[in-house]
Amino acid sequence: MSRQSSDSILLFIMRHGEAEALRRDDKSRNLTSFGCAQAVSTSKWLVKYTPAQQIDLALVSPYQRTRQTFDMMTVDNKFSDMEVCDDIVPDGDVHIAHDYIDAILSQSRYKGLDSLLLVSHMPFVSYFTDEVCRSHRSALFATGSVAVIRYNVRRHQGELIEHYQGQ
Repeated sequence: MSRQSSDSILLFIMRHGEAEALRRDDKSRNLTSFGCAQAVSTSKWLVKYTPAQQIDLALVSPYQRTRQTFDMMTVDNKFSDMEVCDDIVPDGDVHIAHDYIDAILSQSRYKGLDSLLLVSHMPFVSYFTDEVCRSHRSALFATGSVAVIRYNVRRHQGELIEHYQGQ
């Protein structure tokens, strides 16, 4: 881990791949085969931002489909660390999640962090992107899509670089 500059990281905010229809509780929904393919496609696309194919930390919602999406992301990228995070569920509080990321980035064990992937759900990913970029666009995230944000650690604010809509 060696931070790109002394005050910024790349923050990837991703919506899980396509999930099966709701047949039981929402937390247990699995990815479809298309959803798995979306996650692999996004993983391949992210390599342009991670030339060493290394992402330092992943925060993943505890729902089945996000955990499966993360598993598919490991096809083309390596992760130094992964944490299941209860704050990034569909109706999670974006302010609490933003504070949590800032707290992580202030810890000495993450001082050299260059990149962080967050795998979550709509509408959380949309509202969280607005929160960290201090915008009010509420962009829609297709399944398997990812926003790339240059996040200034000192200012606690990001700038949207690109929004990949997936396949």
